[in-house]
Amino acid sequence: MDAPPLDFRLHLGAGRTLSVSSFAGEPLVIALFDDAQPFGPAEQLDRARAELRGLGAALLALSAHGLWCFRPDDETQLLAPARDLDPAAVSSLRAAYRVPADVPALILLDADGCVRLTDVGLPGTHATPDFTHLVNRLAAAGQAVAAARPHGFTLTRRQVVLGSLVAVFAAHAFSGCHRAAPPPAVAAGARGDLAVTLDVNGQPRPVRIDPRTTLLDALRERLGLTGTKKGCDQGQCGACTVLMDGRRVKSCLTLAVAAEGPAIVTIEGLARGEALHPMQAAFVAEDGFQCGYCTPGQILSAVGLLAEAGGADLSDDDVRERMSGNICRCGAYPNIVAAIQRARREAAKGG
Repeated sequence: MDAPPLDFRLHLGAGRTLSVSSFAGEPLVIALFDDAQPFGPAEQLDRARAELRGLGAALLALSAHGLWCFRPDDETQLLAPARDLDPAAVSSLRAAYRVPADVPALILLDADGCVRLTDVGLPGTHATPDFTHLVNRLAAAGQAVAAARPHGFTLTRRQVVLGSLVAVFAAHAFSGCHRAAPPPAVAAGARGDLAVTLDVNGQPRPVRIDPRTTLLDALRERLGLTGTKKGCDQGQCGACTVLMDGRRVKSCLTLAVAAEGPAIVTIEGLARGEALHPMQAAFVAEDGFQCGYCTPGQILSAVGLLAEAGGADLSDDDVRERMSGNICRCGAYPNIVAAIQRARREAAKGG
């Protein structure tokens, strides 16, 4: 039988409170571990995102550093530093899910707040239950779900979480609501990470990544090139557009391992020192942005557009059609078209 929905209330300071209802409608992984750092190395964060994506869940992580939350395709968010957390509320949370004090645990709730599994580490079996330990547990969960999928599997991730986790985890990975043995040691290099070297903005950038990592996440999370924006993460808005060998590419739909070789240009690579690229200067001159979030993708797409046109004369309608894959939710389209036309005319004049 399913355990009834449980609730918790964590006071985050400044009158803010977090509870199960804050995550209504989506599965949630609650992680309790003792790492003094918010998260481990970037490669572990990439692994966590991939595993959460497979489970269709958000992660609420409580560590010695504080309370953090993120979803597979979101930035990590510090909800409250440790000093702002009420120790009594933290103890109540552990008690609600039957997790002893100072013991690492991973708890999976379905979209209704029902406990679908509780994986509690034995006291003393993991000297420093850190973020890597948590990711290993998430990986075990993902492997168990994948192993249980029949040939031709078509259910959504949420249906996997709601419909099959109890049986799957009980049989393959965990021991229900009882304490489980620690995960087996993961040998170096056994996770399947790949070493690739990306040619980004004229420089070779070696990086070690999970094969499932998108180029967008590799640029933002591993290489620190946050000018490439994450919008829809589904290839529909164009905010993540970069150039690969001069061709427009949506980096959220491109695997990083498939981007090894071509010359990648991000918004950080357009300007030459203090001198703006002509397209950047045109956007400034024509006020082609408002909030600016879509602007890096708009500019790179515009650069690719003019390269594709090869100097041909373009009408405003031509520009709108060729830029239709880039969405501006502020509605700055007239100025964007004007900026592109300005850059095109200056290029034709050799200016």
